[in-house]
Parts: sequence; structure tokens; C-alpha cells
Amino acid sequence: LVNPTSSSPPSDSRASWDPWQVLGGARFAVVLLVVWALLASLGTVLPQGRPPEETHRLLGPWAHPVIFLGLDDLYTSPGFLGVLAFLCLNLAISSVRRIRRVRREDRNLKIALSARDLAGISRTVSLPEDLPQACERVEAALRSLGLRARRAQTGTDVSYYAERGRWRIWGSTWAHLGLLLVFLGALVGHWHGWSYGGYLKILEGTTQAVTRGVSGMPTGLSLKLHRFVVVGDETGRPLDFSSDLELLDSEGTTLQRRTIRVNEPLEQGATTFYQAGYGLAGFRIQRTAPQGDVHLWRVETDAQGHVDPWSAVLLPRGSGSAFGVQDLIPQARLEGDQVHPVSNLPLAPAVPVFENPRFHEGSQDFQPLGWLTPGRDLQASDGSTLSFAGMSVYSGIQYRHDPGYPLVVAGFVVATLGLGMAFYIAHRRIRVVLTPSDPGTLCLVSGIPGPPGRDPGDLPSKLTWRLAPAQTPDREAPHAPA
Repeated sequence: LVNPTSSSPPSDSRASWDPWQVLGGARFAVVLLVVWALLASLGTVLPQGRPPEETHRLLGPWAHPVIFLGLDDLYTSPGFLGVLAFLCLNLAISSVRRIRRVRREDRNLKIALSARDLAGISRTVSLPEDLPQACERVEAALRSLGLRARRAQTGTDVSYYAERGRWRIWGSTWAHLGLLLVFLGALVGHWHGWSYGGYLKILEGTTQAVTRGVSGMPTGLSLKLHRFVVVGDETGRPLDFSSDLELLDSEGTTLQRRTIRVNEPLEQGATTFYQAGYGLAGFRIQRTAPQGDVHLWRVETDAQGHVDPWSAVLLPRGSGSAFGVQDLIPQARLEGDQVHPVSNLPLAPAVPVFENPRFHEGSQDFQPLGWLTPGRDLQASDGSTLSFAGMSVYSGIQYRHDPGYPLVVAGFVVATLGLGMAFYIAHRRIRVVLTPSDPGTLCLVSGIPGPPGRDPGDLPSKLTWRLAPAQTPDREAPHAPA
């Protein structure tokens, strides 16, 4: 039962159009969610945050329209951020409206009723005490059932409105506020200048600066890789790869040192460093001349692990042979002169070597010399010996600075609590009216069905049983309106 409110005559819908009603409405929210889902799906298909040359390599002729429309950096585009901003506005307006509605219903709730209001829709219990003592007895029974009661008096009648599980009516509001925090965190995390990310390829023993993505602006942080370890099984399947990283500030002071793995990142404030991969950066071949001179041949590789043509040939000194190499196989199995690739794990490398003994005469004819491995040296025709001197394997570290991440986490927590309140807390309400009678006091108890039409449970039965244990109440009695 609520206090009646004054009604206003109907008016023209166009004249009463309310922009806040539209911006906070469910239809507008559905449209925004559909657009947001389509943009997010497009962002998972198209490469994001890559340099233009890599986008051209991945997409071919489709790269031009993708870059022109800004779809290669979709999550920081004005369109995507605009959808997030309108979602935040929609959730904020709807949350405020929900809070105001709940508070208005609470203010308009009518507590004071008379016995006449519950006549015919309640269970009746005759109490031997007078009215003051009956009130104390009813209040004690309500407290024993975990009900929070509010009391009012109309003439000689005393009425109670009692409830428990009131947190349920705030569940949807909490869920909306949680989603608002999630979308706010996403908006903050993808806003230009507030977030950045990148990918570092670090060799063991080297240090690289952490920059603000493709802009190259310094962040004051740098990473040093002390050791990189790759572990695989006999079939070449990677079991684990980890990096021993040291995070330094702009003055070279150690902030953290930790070994990271996949799903075990290093976190420093709003910046997170992930173990994203590894790859071949190059390898080394040692050439020992017949006179005992040693020369270290460094062969570089590109981003795909292919040999850089500028370092693929070792020119002779004097009248010696020239040597060339092709792409290295990170893990191979040798059977005589046959090599069988196993995997891309840098565990048992093999590289094909070619020799040209007449290079100084202008010949370009390179002939196969054999497969060079860590345990197998090659003897050249000029008397020199080639031995494998090691690989340079980089650790791929992906980093992300996201100041909105704490908001996203807090939003998920709040939304989860709200859903828990909405689905797992039962809101139970009953009304009690005490009226003097001769002799004693007449107690009328009525349950109130919860929204939407939920049965109030057995609270009326429990209360009447506590007040009059010897009396069996009528369980089919109707319920009082809210």
C-alpha cells in the first residue's frame, strides 16, 4: 500500500519528449551494445596496433582501406570511444533513475494501517496480553525471524511493516553500477595518451627501454633480460618458456626482478608485462683458419627467422674460401646426411653451409658443404674448420599500460555482488496489525507477495505459530498488497 499520487492529464508525446529518458532508456542501451559488439568483433578479426608495413603484409590490398578508416587501431578510434562514452552515460542515467525510484517507493510506503484494511486477507491470532505487552511480544517474534520492522499507529490500532532481504531490491542497481565501472575503465584504458602498449624483443644480457607504443616516447622504465629458458618434450612441443626480468627506472634503480611465464606477468602499477613469445634473432659460426686464426661469423635473422641476406655470406681473407648459409632449423634430427625438422624450439639447431673456394677468382658457384650442428664441425677445402658457436634467442615481452584496469576489476566485483543479491537473496515482507479486543489483543498477520508475484513464503505461518503455537493457521489465506 502506497500513498496515492496525483495524476496529470495525457499530453502530446512529441511535446513531452525527454532526452534524458531516451539516453537512459533500454532501447538506446540495446542499440549501443549491438554497435559495440560489432566493433569489438571487427577488432578481433583485423590486426590492431601494428606498424603500417606489417598491416600491409598481413592484409595485402585490403590494408589501404583499413588504415584509411582507422580500423587498424579500432579500440582507440573516436567511434569506439564514443560508443563507450554513450554506454557510460546510459548506465549512469538508468542507475540514478533506479536509485530515485527505490527511494521514492520507500518514502511513499504506507506503514500505518487499521484492522479494517487487513480484514478478510489476513490470519487472525488472539493474544491474551493487552496492547502494549502484545506489541512487545510481536516485536520479539519479528526479531527472532530476522525481520526488520517499522511501526506506526492509527487510532487504537498498531501496525507493523516487517521485511528481510531488502538488499535484493538493490541488486539490479549494483549490477548496473558495476557495468558502468567496467565501461568507464575500458574508456579510460583506450583513451589516447592515457594508455599505451608495445612489444619488445630482448636478448639475454641486454636492456631495452619501454616506450609509449609506436610513438617512441620514453616512459622512464626499462627492462633487462638476465636469462631466457625454453623447455620442450621429445616431440618438440613447448612445455614452458620463461624470462628472468629486471625492471629499472630512469636512474637505473631496480624496481622489481621476477621470472615471468605465460599467464604469470610482471605488474608495476598500471603497467603489466607479459611473456608473449620468443624467436630466433641470429646465430654464430666460428671459422678457424689452418694457421689457427679464429673469426666469429655473426648471422642475423629478420622478424620471421629468415637469414638476413647482408650477413648470409662470409667473405674470404686472401685466397681462402667464401661461405654462405641458409635458414637455420631451430630443432632438427640428423640421420646421416639427412636432416629432419622437429620443431621451432631452439634446442637442437642445424644450419646448411655452402662453400665457394674460387670466390676470389670471381666465381659465384657455392656448393653444399654440409649441415652444421653444435656437435658436428665442417672441414672446408681450404683447410679451415667451421663450428657452431651458439644462437641468439630473443624473449618476446608484450606490455600494456592501462590506467582503467582497476576500474574494470572493481566493476566486475560490484556487478557480481549485484547479480548475487538479485538472484540469491529472497525479499520477504509481512504486515501485522494489532487492535484491542475484549479480552486481550487481536493480531492480524498478512504476507506480501514479492515482485514479480513471488510468494512471501511461510513467514506468516511462522509468525502466527510463534505467537499462538497451539493454533493452526490457515495457510490459504490471501496476501496483503504492497
